[in-house]
Amino acid sequence: MGIINRSLLFVYTLFFGILCAGIVALCLHIVPERVVLNEYEYLSSQWQTGAVAGVFLLLSIHLLLCSFSGSKSREISTRELLVVQGATGQVNVSLAAIREMAERLAGSVHGVRTAKAKASVEHRRGEGDFLKLDIRLEVGQERGIAAISDDIRSQVGSYLTQAAGIDNVELAVSVQSIVSGVSVKKRRIK
Repeated sequence: MGIINRSLLFVYTLFFGILCAGIVALCLHIVPERVVLNEYEYLSSQWQTGAVAGVFLLLSIHLLLCSFSGSKSREISTRELLVVQGATGQVNVSLAAIREMAERLAGSVHGVRTAKAKASVEHRRGEGDFLKLDIRLEVGQERGIAAISDDIRSQVGSYLTQAAGIDNVELAVSVQSIVSGVSVKKRRIK
């Protein structure tokens, strides 16, 4: 949902929240009935009441249609891209592709049960793009954490340097949990 639709939704829910608070006040007899009838007669005789009701009807229809519309394929923003200098020019690499690659390489290391990666790009002046990669692991007890971390750093680092051509990398590996038991990895059929 875009910023315009979010703003419309905010105004819409704020209006109906205030309306519901007024209805609760009426049901609890906080406002006298004669005041409510007097305000009702005044509002029903004004043309602005119908105009506001029509605007909220159109807003309701618009937000309803937005809720049923499917997600469009959106372009990747510049914050989600890393620019790599190739031999013949620049190449844009998606952070999602880097995350998936890091998770796949880290998951293939012996002793790693699950791996989740977060990637971000810093645009530094003079140095270009700088990749920050944070890999969070769930490891088993069959192997030392330092050895697992060293393997992940060497595999991911060498892949990023050799295959992807990314030199400016800050790689952080953190263990979130240590589990016991035997790991059984099942192959997926695609």
